[in-house]
Amino acid sequence: MTSVSKNVRNYFKLELLIDRSNLKLRQLFKNRYSLFNNGKVWDDSPTCGNNYLTNTIAHNKKLSLTSVEKTSVASGDSNEWDLTTLSALLLNIDRPKTLNTAQIEQLDNEDRLLNQLREIRNKLAHHQKKSIDDVEFNQLWTELSTILVAFGYIDSELDKLKDDSVFEFSSQSINDENVKEAKKLNSLASQAHKNLNFSDAITLFTKAIVLAGVPDHDRAIFYSNMSSTRLALYEQESESSNNFEIEDSTDQRYRALCDAKKARALWPTWWKGHFRVGKVYTVLNEHEKAINSFERALTLDPINNEIRKALDESRQIYGRQIRQEHLDPRLKPTTMSEHLNEMQQKMGTNPAHVRAGHALIQEIDPAGADVVKGHKYEHGDIDVKQDYEQA
Repeated sequence: MTSVSKNVRNYFKLELLIDRSNLKLRQLFKNRYSLFNNGKVWDDSPTCGNNYLTNTIAHNKKLSLTSVEKTSVASGDSNEWDLTTLSALLLNIDRPKTLNTAQIEQLDNEDRLLNQLREIRNKLAHHQKKSIDDVEFNQLWTELSTILVAFGYIDSELDKLKDDSVFEFSSQSINDENVKEAKKLNSLASQAHKNLNFSDAITLFTKAIVLAGVPDHDRAIFYSNMSSTRLALYEQESESSNNFEIEDSTDQRYRALCDAKKARALWPTWWKGHFRVGKVYTVLNEHEKAINSFERALTLDPINNEIRKALDESRQIYGRQIRQEHLDPRLKPTTMSEHLNEMQQKMGTNPAHVRAGHALIQEIDPAGADVVKGHKYEHGDIDVKQDYEQA
């Protein structure tokens, strides 16, 4: 990490600080689950997860989870939930009517802190260069640490994350024989991948990962490689490339995403962990998330053409998705007549006068007239048939 600029280090320190919140938020979810369900205990089991998905989430109109998030919840293991999933559950699950005033006030305060945490996370995600100067870093650090202390963390413990040593590998008890065996298994697995024997490769990678006394950066490499192999196995077995929904936790794309995230967690400043996460999101057609991961990877390895190519492709696809959504007829914008009637009700404007203004603008401002015509094509009008391409 020494070759990375200070501003980039600032960005990843803030990311590590945000990730630290997940532990407390998982406990917060379990506390609320018990409070909302007559003392029941969330035991991180698939039975608990599936029941919650079926009986609670499925009936909640405020909650919109992706197929990845639904699969994660169904697994029941809250240790696998990220900030996005945790905040969605905490902020949108309906509260029982039996809560007392003190409980409601506590929940409201927790929700306020959680919304602040999400806002900072989103702000960081939209830093395209993933680079934070010292002034902004200190401001965001203060805001984040205040939130985390309110959730139960100790301020002095959080301050340790400010030191550059957080990017160094912690001292581990290393078993040299296991390290040697793990690297051998990784080599055999990589060769099996090259030979298109993807299932065999996954078995070998798994054996390498579970060996004790292997350094985190080696295990990150094994997880990264296995993520790539799982995607290759999915493509080998898949009959269609247009199915982006994940049905359950046995889906190789879901497993690939879990593996990629584990690689990223074990070695947060290694570009390939972020790159692998991005690659899975592209297969799932979630290009906004892919872009964020590719941008992180490129920040850590700015001259890597493989990352840049993947980032450019996701940006192009995401741009097309945004444009198509804007022109999607299923969104059904109101007609021009309905729009003018709504204006009359809210502001008292006369539709006939507005139309007269439209006719006048054609004579004095051709560019403005084109804008008006575009709106007419978008909404449809008395003398204009709705036409999104013309709009």
